[in-house]
Amino acid sequence: MDTVKIENFYRLWISRLDEFLENYIYYEIPGEKKRKLLPTRYIFSYYLKILNRFLEGEIDELEKIHILTGLRGTGKTTLLAQLYYADKFVKEKQKSKLQAILKSDYEKLYLDVSRLKGENISLNDFFKFYETAKNIHFESTNRKFLILLDEIHYDDNWGLFLKSFYDRTKANKNILFIATGSSALKLKMNPDLSRRSISNELYPLKFNEFLILKHNLYPEPGLSDEILNAIFMNKELKESYQALKDLLPKVNNFYHKLEPNIEMRFLELGGLPFLIKSLNNANLIFEFIEGMVDKIITKDILSIAKLKAEPISKIKYILFLLANSEITDLQKICSTVKLDYKTLRKILDYLVLTGLLYEIRSFSGKFSKTRKPIKFLFSSPSIRNALLKGVIGSEVRGRFLEDYFALIYFKDIKKLTDSKKIFSQIAYDSSEQGADFILTIDKEYIAVEIGFNKKVQDGLRQIKNTFSRLKKKSNIKGIIFGEDELKILEDNIIHIPLKFLFLM
Repeated sequence: MDTVKIENFYRLWISRLDEFLENYIYYEIPGEKKRKLLPTRYIFSYYLKILNRFLEGEIDELEKIHILTGLRGTGKTTLLAQLYYADKFVKEKQKSKLQAILKSDYEKLYLDVSRLKGENISLNDFFKFYETAKNIHFESTNRKFLILLDEIHYDDNWGLFLKSFYDRTKANKNILFIATGSSALKLKMNPDLSRRSISNELYPLKFNEFLILKHNLYPEPGLSDEILNAIFMNKELKESYQALKDLLPKVNNFYHKLEPNIEMRFLELGGLPFLIKSLNNANLIFEFIEGMVDKIITKDILSIAKLKAEPISKIKYILFLLANSEITDLQKICSTVKLDYKTLRKILDYLVLTGLLYEIRSFSGKFSKTRKPIKFLFSSPSIRNALLKGVIGSEVRGRFLEDYFALIYFKDIKKLTDSKKIFSQIAYDSSEQGADFILTIDKEYIAVEIGFNKKVQDGLRQIKNTFSRLKKKSNIKGIIFGEDELKILEDNIIHIPLKFLFLM
């Protein structure tokens, strides 16, 4: 260990840290010499509560290490910066419950692990130096330490480092680690921490978060959860209808504050936090997203995938083909890009692991893995739009809503059912003129059809086609999300306005 080298790095890093992190917590007010704190994403509240419980000595052993994965550009560095200055983000109504944070009686360290990597300093060596510099032993220290590690995957032995740290400080609850990584590949594949940490994923923006970050417009607290529960947790369709009818005034009151067509602007350009400042320049956003995709390929996939240069060079073309198609016949793509099936399947698996794509399989009773056509949806419709340079027809525009519904499923519906210990699964109907999705929630099957300007009769026909596939199933119902009014169409089919989908 080169102690002098690490000390020089540490002193320089600490001297410039405030200046570096303040760029992630403030924004300039146009025309004024003032700065305001950036709004936070919903997940910030989750970590703020964990930090307060940690400071009050209430965390469990397994809560000592938190790992946050997610697609590049979703705001992980901003989240850590906001946690570093957590006391600045405590709202007036929270002060009585978050006194421990406001007292700021704890040590904190933020590290960009990619900077350590650039200096050829390992996490293990840095923390040996850090303990000496602070004159502590983490096994026994009575001082509380919040340690924030950004892009931890840049250290080749990050998993072993955290595992060893957890094991040697097992009896001490005075250390809290929160680590992020842009490469979901390495973070999800590393087995060392499966029983020693809590993992979360930061997803692209939902519409309500977009409105908060861009326009400082806040939907009524709890409205998203109320809509989710009304639609997916009621067994009887009439109960869902009544619950949604009761929520309609809240939804309408909020929508009256919004400018026309803002939903489409969000879908096309506003799906990632780092894009929001550039919404008036579509071409610049396309360049930003293309750069993000390039980094996913060259830094995330290339760093772990055992692929030759030729398959790697074809990934962007594969993504372009996926952006143009509704359902993916892998054999046809193999023929088009001249790759064998095994290599293509491996590439697609990696793209799913990075968080760029969702894989939606054809419905079957056992959800068996077959070579039937597969839906690959993008984790944000803005990514699909950018890959096509904004040149989209009505069919592609409709797929934006499918991308968005997949995000809602993986981010919220799955989380809701998991919290209630209810089985859930998402698939699609591969039969001709079938519904966009088939959800399985507990023992209920829900056919879902989504579209702009979709005629109710067309949606009904597709739902009924899917029902014919499910005729041997009990407890089936259909949901059409469209631009018509809220109404029950038939005993087990409901039409729900798109505004409810956007505010989930």
